[in-house]
Amino acid sequence: MPTIDLERQLRTSPNRVWVEDESGREIAYISFPEAGNGLVNIEHTVVDPSYEGQGIAARMMRETVETIRKDGKHTLVTCSYAQDWFCKHMEYMFLLVDPDQAEALRGI
Repeated sequence: MPTIDLERQLRTSPNRVWVEDESGREIAYISFPEAGNGLVNIEHTVVDPSYEGQGIAARMMRETVETIRKDGKHTLVTCSYAQDWFCKHMEYMFLLVDPDQAEALRGI
């Protein structure tokens, strides 16, 4: 199984976190597009199967929630991995927005 140096190979942009292998090929990502009124939606967490079991998804989630927090935003979560991650990391629950509440916020 190939290994990754997450501190060196983790990349971020405003609505995406990803990891590249040594050759620059993307091997994992989380997407969290804008959902309006200061909200994003954590939609997808994907890790190449040959890199699973190294904590890549968990490290990307931590980077994702820190990006959302630093940007002063809140998030919807439609990705099942991210939903499970938030249940294990209650310290970040303040970033979550209930989907019904999000619909109300969009109407403001």
